[in-house]
Amino acid sequence: MGDRGTTSEPIRLPWGGATLEVRLPGTWRVLGELRPRSVEAPADAAAACAEALREPIGAQRLAERSLAGKRVVIVVDDHSRPTPVAEFLGPILEELAHAGARDEDLEFLIATGVHRDSRREEVERKLGTERATRFRWRCHDAKDAAGLADLGTTSRGTRVFLNKRLAEADLIVCAGAVEPHLLLGFGGGLKMLLPGCAGAETIGRNHLQGVGPDRFDYVGAEAADSPMRLDLEEGVGLLRKDVFVVNAAMNEQARPTRFFCGDPVRAHRQATGFVAELAGLEVPEPADVVLANSFPMDADLRQSIKCIGNSVFACKPGGALLGCVYCANGLGEIPIPKRTLPYTLLRTLVRVLGKRRILGLVQKAKKGEPVEEVFVGHFALQMLRRNHLGVFSEKLPADLDDKMGMARVFDRVDGLLEWAAARVPRHATVWVVPNGGVTFARPAQVTFPASEPRASARG
Repeated sequence: MGDRGTTSEPIRLPWGGATLEVRLPGTWRVLGELRPRSVEAPADAAAACAEALREPIGAQRLAERSLAGKRVVIVVDDHSRPTPVAEFLGPILEELAHAGARDEDLEFLIATGVHRDSRREEVERKLGTERATRFRWRCHDAKDAAGLADLGTTSRGTRVFLNKRLAEADLIVCAGAVEPHLLLGFGGGLKMLLPGCAGAETIGRNHLQGVGPDRFDYVGAEAADSPMRLDLEEGVGLLRKDVFVVNAAMNEQARPTRFFCGDPVRAHRQATGFVAELAGLEVPEPADVVLANSFPMDADLRQSIKCIGNSVFACKPGGALLGCVYCANGLGEIPIPKRTLPYTLLRTLVRVLGKRRILGLVQKAKKGEPVEEVFVGHFALQMLRRNHLGVFSEKLPADLDDKMGMARVFDRVDGLLEWAAARVPRHATVWVVPNGGVTFARPAQVTFPASEPRASARG
């Protein structure tokens, strides 16, 4: 990095069960680390879940229902999410058994959305080895038209196709986590069903809700301000089925800290309020550089890259958003353009076009391709218009830097920093985000309830 030198003390980031040491240029000034409010996870997740199940929010307790001979579908998140469902699934099954549900009445549906099928060993980790043998389970297939039920169209124009097993169920139980989400505000709630168990066309149309020139990043948004959330909740409402959620709020180590069970809207709203206080990082001032780490959303590039989007408001427009993305399973299913322009030329183009013409560019370039590629492309190009984007990973294809276009890709962290140093001021300011996969940045002027301590920037 020339005469800039490096910092004497390395920054240490969680990295695939080990630690990644990063030495920044010596002339850069670290403003601090943006860390979530630390909440200790209960030693026994099952016991904590059982307690929440005994007093559900806005819904009848599962154990007090009459489920003898009724068909119950339990929907769980897939391999791309670190939610340790197996640790708290026991009390859910006990409640259902107490209500008269037999093993043969239960079926698990893995909410893969448009992801690949979960492998058997991944399902065994998600459910527990014994349960993966004891119960029927299957992965949702978003492209299987015969396996989808046509439920109608939302007021926002989304044609709703959901897995037929949901339409045939007497009770649907969703077990997963609530975490920050770039397009939705927060995950969890009925997101397990749409997009989790929806048709590909439905998923694409729902993801385009709210996409426009004035706003492309909804991370941390309340439900009332999230068109995608409002659309999916309306869409699932077309099922007219009894849905009960078990939402885990997780800490920065991806450990469940608290459970919100019951009505899929009311329980979810309480969960998002808690997670916002836990994971929302107050940023006193934006920096020239943000170094965001993907932990604990480390499964693949689709999940790991979210650390950059989660951290955008910590970075000055024109600054450098840098991601250390572990990508345990490599590229994953993220769509890579068949054709692209070189990074510098593409960034120049989108800056000349301006934010209002980017969506039109993407729609023209992606004509005839899956709708999901439109929202992914639009989000990425709006980010590129605002900031320099670069990522480091040792697990991505060697030629990805040539194919990506919208971000530079490096297999050495020093290479990433050298590239960034040429694009920011010599005495650049820096925020470090160690747990960027489950946290999000927000401006300091956001107010908080007096009863709750707020997450903050720690120097």
